[in-house]
Amino acid sequence: MTSRSSSSFYSSIRGAAPSASRPTGGWRAVVLLVAVMALIITTLDVATPADFRARALLGLVPVMVALLAPVSVTAVVTGMLICVYLGLQAVAPLPTSGSWAVLGPLMIGTGGLLGVLIARRREEQRARLQALTDIAEATQRAVMRGLPERFEDLRIADFYQPAARAARVGGDWYDFQPSPYGVRAVLGDVSGKGLPAVSASAWLLGAFREAAFHEERIEEVARRLEIAMQRYSAWTRITNDEGLTDAFSTGLLLHFPPTSPDVVDVVNFGHEPPLVVTADGRVHTPDLPAGLPLGMGTLSAAGPGVARLPFGVGDTLILFTDGVTECRDEDGTFYPVRERLPRLLSPRGAQEPPEALLRRLAEDLREHRYGPPSDDAAITVLRRTAERAPYQNEEDAELYSYRPKETADSAVQGAVAQYATDMRFLECASRSISSTKASA
Repeated sequence: MTSRSSSSFYSSIRGAAPSASRPTGGWRAVVLLVAVMALIITTLDVATPADFRARALLGLVPVMVALLAPVSVTAVVTGMLICVYLGLQAVAPLPTSGSWAVLGPLMIGTGGLLGVLIARRREEQRARLQALTDIAEATQRAVMRGLPERFEDLRIADFYQPAARAARVGGDWYDFQPSPYGVRAVLGDVSGKGLPAVSASAWLLGAFREAAFHEERIEEVARRLEIAMQRYSAWTRITNDEGLTDAFSTGLLLHFPPTSPDVVDVVNFGHEPPLVVTADGRVHTPDLPAGLPLGMGTLSAAGPGVARLPFGVGDTLILFTDGVTECRDEDGTFYPVRERLPRLLSPRGAQEPPEALLRRLAEDLREHRYGPPSDDAAITVLRRTAERAPYQNEEDAELYSYRPKETADSAVQGAVAQYATDMRFLECASRSISSTKASA
């Protein structure tokens, strides 16, 4: 598992790609391969009778080197092998007549040519793969951006494990958004898998980042998420896309009121309730009313309920998706995260860094799982601290510092008013397809 940011880590493959001029496995692997093969072939050549020489097998070495090294290295190795062949000719010359006279140089030349072609083809494929990887990295940063380790009085750690092999993003989504009205956080799980689930997650994350900053009331942020989910499904139907035409998503929406530093407001969209670790190390599951998943809001006239939970200094919130609770072992037993977490706390309890607790939880989940992941898994750990992290500059402090809506400056007030315009579909029977697409 490697780091995605200062406080988070993925279990998927990450890290810088090897340089195109650096052999796969490093220079040591190439030198060892060439030395071992050349030594074996030279020993066989000296040990075999005069009517059979193994030096022609040196032509196989460039082909093997091409599997690890770039074109330039393969060409250099071919030249070195020709020198080795000439040295063997000087020590134990082959007959000057017959096929033996041309077999060795022909084998080495042919092997070198094949090696160069193989190395070139492999470099082209690696360049294409690197381009695709760069695109995937850019998509991951846009959809699942890195989170800060600290913000104001919160300390954050997050873990994400997509089910698809070598994937960067999936159907689980989470984010953290400061605003002039308090810090907001969200974690959710879109129905379905694959690219359609990624697309739906991107819609929801975009809606959250804007609404969480501009809207003062957490109920309005929740409503914007519901509208975003409905708009996504409508857009896939309009465009006949292969997306999730009836998509829905469970989720938890959190609001940390700046005027009440010892509580957190939670909206539950039919999601697994979080775990709370109090400052004295007690672990419990809060009682949260379960609302309808996002995308199903039309089934109920009442909006989502907001529950206020105690959340003081030293308390920790652990949010997770069903990829954690539905992780199975060899016997098919689900991962009992609520029973396992108390045993994963260190003797320091709630005083240890959140990333340390998160790492033990992720490793324990990996040890419990049998086989590859069957579903995306996401975990977010939020700890309230007594210290407040400073801003980098006064402009950032002004942008995110608390100001009630009625006292906000005119620029922010205008942006809020413009954003708060209801964007729901207008009932118009004569609306054309083009106008429908524009409104979506």
